Amino acid sequence: MQSKFWLSGVVHVFVIGLLAGCASTGPTDNPLRRSLTWFSYLGGDDLRTTCQPGSPERYRFVYNARADEQIRTYDIIVNPSGAPPGAPSAGGRLESHVITNGDLDRLSVVDPLRPWRGEEAEISISAADVAALRSALAASGFDQPAPRGAFLRSDDFYWIVSACRDGVFRFNAYSRDMPSFQAIRFDAPLYAMDPLTAQVAVNPPRELHLGPFLSAQQMSRLAPGMYGPPPWQVQVGENGLKTGLFE
Repeated sequence: MQSKFWLSGVVHVFVIGLLAGCASTGPTDNPLRRSLTWFSYLGGDDLRTTCQPGSPERYRFVYNARADEQIRTYDIIVNPSGAPPGAPSAGGRLESHVITNGDLDRLSVVDPLRPWRGEEAEISISAADVAALRSALAASGFDQPAPRGAFLRSDDFYWIVSACRDGVFRFNAYSRDMPSFQAIRFDAPLYAMDPLTAQVAVNPPRELHLGPFLSAQQMSRLAPGMYGPPPWQVQVGENGLKTGLFE
C-alpha cells in the first residue's frame, strides 16, 4: 500500500519563516530533521557557511522530480590531491539519497520512521568521475549567473546545484521551463556514479500543464484522498535562495 502522507523533509512545511530559520548541517535520512532544514539544505547554506580558502571542494545537486513523486540528492566531497603538480586530481566521496512517498508496508516497530527515510548510499568516486563532473558542470553553464527572481515549484521538475570551489561558493538553478534545463549535462555522470539509480528508477522530466501556483495550492487542498500539504515554492536569489518574504 502506497501512502499519500508525504512525511519526508520537504513536505512538512509548516510556515516559511520557521523553516527558513532552521539551518542545515548536510544530508540526513531523518525525515523530521529534514523537514525542518530542507530549505536551508536546498540553498546550500551549510556549504556557504564553511566555504573559505583552504576548504574542501564540495558539490550538492538536488533533483526535484515533482516532490510528491521523487527527490534525488547528491553530496560530493573531493579529497585533497596531495599529489605533485601535473598529477591527476584526487577522487572523493558521494552520498546520495532518493526520497519518495512513504510506503506504509515498510513500517517497523524498531524504526517507525522507516517508510519516510528514503534510500541512501555512500561510495568512493574516482578522480576520473570528479573530472567528468567538473566538465559536465561547465557544459551545463553552472558558472553563469543564477536565474534571479525565478520561482521553483515543488510540483514541477528542477535542479538546484551549489558548490564550494577554491574557497568560493557558487549556486545555480535549472527549472523545466528554462532553456538552461535542456542544456544540463551533469545528470548523466551523476546517475552513472550513483548505485541507487539501479535500485530506484529516475523519474524523468515530462511536459506538465500546471495552472497558476495559487490555484494549484487550492486544488490540492480540495482534492479527495490527499492528506499531504499543498505544493510549495522557493525563489532564486543572486547566488542562492531568497530568505524571508518572496519578491
